[in-house]
Amino acid sequence: MTTLREYRSRRPRRTMFDTITIYSPTFGYIRFVNDQIFPKTLGGNVYQPCRMDISDSQQSSTPVIAAGVKFSRMASDFKQKLKEWKGYGRITPIQFTRTRFDAADLNTPIKAWTLFVSDTSLDANDVTVSLTIKNPLNANIAMLYNVEEFQGLQNA
Repeated sequence: MTTLREYRSRRPRRTMFDTITIYSPTFGYIRFVNDQIFPKTLGGNVYQPCRMDISDSQQSSTPVIAAGVKFSRMASDFKQKLKEWKGYGRITPIQFTRTRFDAADLNTPIKAWTLFVSDTSLDANDVTVSLTIKNPLNANIAMLYNVEEFQGLQNA
């Protein structure tokens, strides 16, 4: 049986495309492909070129799935899109889907991960987005009161 190192040395050199799809019902779909110069059509969708650094979840004993994405020179664009996310549109979270495509088959993704935006920080040029598997809108929800458990609320 061949080792992983031998397999990698013999396999054809193909390009892997890392893509990010940002979705909210407020501003729709925004699609980016990493380290490309021209727009790419992958899986039937057109992805815009973008420089981004994707940091995966740390491997540890705690099963926390989180990631971070740093977009270079896109602060003003993100600020404009986040201004649209207001009012009733804030009830639904912003979803990030990271998808990997292989150059051998540009229509079928190898793997896709969907995470929620938990935090966004902007500086003069760059945007850093923290992602988590847990929906951040469900984090601070109090217990629902019902009249059977709390009889004092019956007359209120």
